Amino acid sequence: MHDTFTLKDWKALAPDLTIGEPMNVKEIPFPDAALAEISEKFWTDGYLALPPLFDAQEIEPVLETVYTLGRHGIPPVFIYLYDQPWWMFARLGRLIRHFLGENYAILPNLWAWHLSREGDAGWPPHRDCDAKTVFGTGDDRILMSLSLWLPLTDVDENNGCMYILPHGREETEDELTEIGKLNLLEATALPARAGCLLGWRQDVVHWGGRFGEAAKNPRVSLSFEFQNRAFAPLAEPLIDMSALPPFADRLALIQEQFAKYRHIDPVYSSRK
Repeated sequence: MHDTFTLKDWKALAPDLTIGEPMNVKEIPFPDAALAEISEKFWTDGYLALPPLFDAQEIEPVLETVYTLGRHGIPPVFIYLYDQPWWMFARLGRLIRHFLGENYAILPNLWAWHLSREGDAGWPPHRDCDAKTVFGTGDDRILMSLSLWLPLTDVDENNGCMYILPHGREETEDELTEIGKLNLLEATALPARAGCLLGWRQDVVHWGGRFGEAAKNPRVSLSFEFQNRAFAPLAEPLIDMSALPPFADRLALIQEQFAKYRHIDPVYSSRK
């Protein structure tokens, strides 16, 4: 049914959200001391896990729209037709620039999850990039790309939290080790409250857990990927955060994600 939706239809579906409005958001003011602390963890283990950065006022309209999409049988990734998810990640600009430099872009790789039935699961163990994404050592290190994952509900081991294999436990070689040869039992579970932020260098192995019988609430989450423009594009077209795609381009971008991720998203595959 949604294949025939017009811009007017999408707006009517989520009257509390907007499409194509000018962006006017304030970046979250990460102090230098906080960035230094985040960096130490990130460069050691390959990931970050931050306490809630977004309050209920920002989260609820987006979350309720994901639920509305679900009631209409529409995959949650269509949440990116609306401005507000993009704006939430735009508020993280200072953090992103800290790792990727002033000249960064959004990669055309995005997804959203809504796990609510027993047996639903996040993605299996994988890397977002199958090549090294950190170059240099010490203070000269340069990060090529970064993934950020934002839960809109509380997540834990019962409803499908993220698991990550800290970089220090994964490998020491220059070449990436095949995932099948890694000891995934050494992974770290990353339960998080709604509005927290998880992120990782894109060559780190991670995966989503399973929604089980003991789950207390759905697991709804968003992800964006970013890259340093000093490197050749990992995927095209790169997207400028200050010039977000118009409606038609967003719709085309979302439709492209299905072919890209059909092989790895068990929830989407099982419901088609």
